[in-house]
Amino acid sequence: MNDYLRVGSAGATSMTGDLTDGKVGVLSDVHGNVHALEAVLRDARDQGCDALVVAGDLAAYGPAPVETVDLLAGLDALIVRGNTDRYLAEGEGSSPRGRDPDRAASLSWTRELLGEERLRFLGRLPTSASLDGCLVVHASPEDDERGIGPDTPDEEIQAHAWQGSILCGHTHRPLHRHVPGRQIVNAGSVGWPLDGDPRPSYAVLERAPDGHELPWRVSLRRVDYDRSRALAELERRRVPWRHVVRHYIETATWRSQMSEVGRSS
Repeated sequence: MNDYLRVGSAGATSMTGDLTDGKVGVLSDVHGNVHALEAVLRDARDQGCDALVVAGDLAAYGPAPVETVDLLAGLDALIVRGNTDRYLAEGEGSSPRGRDPDRAASLSWTRELLGEERLRFLGRLPTSASLDGCLVVHASPEDDERGIGPDTPDEEIQAHAWQGSILCGHTHRPLHRHVPGRQIVNAGSVGWPLDGDPRPSYAVLERAPDGHELPWRVSLRRVDYDRSRALAELERRRVPWRHVVRHYIETATWRSQMSEVGRSS
């Protein structure tokens, strides 16, 4: 990975730089699932990626937040802050979903494990990055909780001030979309996709030849791993809200599709 993407230089709300002419791996929403992250990083290496971009949501709700943050912080990667990174860094009361007691307990559990130094690391991450024609954000340019998906109206996307390519996550659903003036790459989720396919997702970008309609060639990739290890850690570490996280990891479907048995476990 290239030194110009080292996250240690990130301390403002935004940053700028140049992307490599080689392949760029884009991933998002790891959520403390270090086993899935390791599988994606191995695949990105095998695909020849020589730069890495992470679109936020590193640690919250998963079974291995410390291991995940330490692994990502040690990479030469550009990382922007997601909404759950903000919740962790800003402390109690920052999450609009804080009224869900199990979910709030999971954030508190994660915050305690991470400790002050890692929480400062999350708090220092930029909210956006402008890189060689790409805007990197967690969800969308103006809001870290309003994602871009297949049903987002073209008019809403075109209302953003940014012209060019947008690299993002948040929805847990991988997407490559083009509307006039904008190329959107949503990397989906490493920790637990929510599109019905439980395999971690990420994107590989490569510069398109001159004259091509879009600036980037995009490959949305899926990588399998041993999900039983992550599920076992959820139980062994007694992670709060684990019944929901287990459902996400196992089924890649929304919480509304949980069975009554799953809800009560």
